[in-house]
Amino acid sequence: MTQILVVEDDPNVRVLLQSLLTAEGYDVVTASDGMAGLGRLADQTPALILLDLMMPDLGGDRVLEQLGQDPASAAVPVVVLTGQLDAVLQLRNALGEDNVITKPFGVNDLLTRVAQITGGPKEST
Repeated sequence: MTQILVVEDDPNVRVLLQSLLTAEGYDVVTASDGMAGLGRLADQTPALILLDLMMPDLGGDRVLEQLGQDPASAAVPVVVLTGQLDAVLQLRNALGEDNVITKPFGVNDLLTRVAQITGGPKEST
């Protein structure tokens, strides 16, 4: 099954993302902050990381830096979710137009983007 790592400090958004993606057939692993998210990567490499930008302690910007420093994680696609509108242009320039989704986000837009990146949920073989 296609695995997605959701790194989001807001429990309501984290549960919403997990529910939406699980209903679509994805295997969803969650982390409530950047450090926990990086720790989850030590266990398994997901097909996609949905990463909140603004988190306490280790924010999404620092997580992105650390992901880029590790060859194993540098290849994992990341979609940043942010309500920080002043960072959107810079992030889109760095990550690509489609790899930044502003909060509040449209469910269909999010699911479409996830499917485009991952190729959709796949059954385990």
